[in-house]
Amino acid sequence: MIPKNKFFLLIFFFIVFSTYNLNEKKQNFIGIFPIKKIIIEQTSDFNLVKIKSELESLKNTSLFFLKEKKITKIIDKYDFVSGIQLKKKYPNTLKILISEKKPVATNEIDGKFFFYLTENGEKIIYVRLKIYENLPVIIGNYKDFSFFFKNLKKSNFKINNIKAFYYFDIGRWDILLKDEITIKLPTTNYQKILLEVDSLLQDDNFSKYKILDYRIKDQLILQ
Repeated sequence: MIPKNKFFLLIFFFIVFSTYNLNEKKQNFIGIFPIKKIIIEQTSDFNLVKIKSELESLKNTSLFFLKEKKITKIIDKYDFVSGIQLKKKYPNTLKILISEKKPVATNEIDGKFFFYLTENGEKIIYVRLKIYENLPVIIGNYKDFSFFFKNLKKSNFKINNIKAFYYFDIGRWDILLKDEITIKLPTTNYQKILLEVDSLLQDDNFSKYKILDYRIKDQLILQ
C-alpha cells in the first residue's frame, strides 16, 4: 500500500507532467485540488462575518499549494484574532480554526471607550460588540492592570460582579461592584484583603454599607 503522502505526491507529478507544455513560459497550478468548501471554527462568539467574507476569496485556489502565510495576511488586520490553525481535507475542503483574544475590561477616558484589554495587557481596538458590553471599565492608568487582574483571579474574586476599576496615581485601585459597593484597596499587600472581602460581602451584616475602605493598614472603615 502506498503511503498517503507519497500518493498525493504521485498525483501531483502526474498532473504537472501530463499537462506540461513546452511553449508555455508559466505553469498554472490553480486547478490542482481547487478549494470548494471552507469551514471556519472559532474559540469564542466574536462575529467573524468580515473575516469569513474575505476568506471566500480562497475558493477555487489550489488547496495543495495554499500556505498559512496567505491566510495570516488576510486576518492580521483584525485585532481580535490571536492565531489560526489550518487543516487541509483533500480533495477540496479547507478547515480553519481561528483563536481569538479575550478581553476582560474596556478602557474609558473622559466618558469615551478607546480599547479593550486582555488579561495579559494586550490592547484591542474598541468596536462596540454586544457580547462584551458588560465588561468592567478601567478608569485611569491601565498599565498596571494586568498584574492587578491576575491577583484578582488568584484570589477567586468574583470578577463578573465588577462594574469598574479606578486607578489612582499613587499606585492603588478601587473596585466598584455592580451593586454600587466600592472596595478601596491599599497600594501594597492587598492580596490578603481580596481573599477575605468576597466572604465579607456575603455577610448580611455588611449589606447596608456601600464603601469598604482598606486603605489604612490593618483597618476596615465602613461607610
